[in-house]
Amino acid sequence: RDLLVRAATPPGASGKVFGFVYSGLDLGTLVMPPVYGWLIDRGEPRAVFVVAAVLMALTILTVLEVGRRGAATRAA
Repeated sequence: RDLLVRAATPPGASGKVFGFVYSGLDLGTLVMPPVYGWLIDRGEPRAVFVVAAVLMALTILTVLEVGRRGAATRAA
């Protein structure tokens, strides 16, 4: 994860970018356990896996897009 962030970060902006990334991780750590608990309490334990899969798919799409933009920037 850190290597991906470092590779996609413009020179001189690493502190700002790492702060943004880790703020997102902290927010997810705060928000998702209660959401998953709520889904389980409602009798929907499968929904936990569906939500996790959707979030992972969004993460993969984001990484691919960042990589594509980075390659285009390096080629220019």
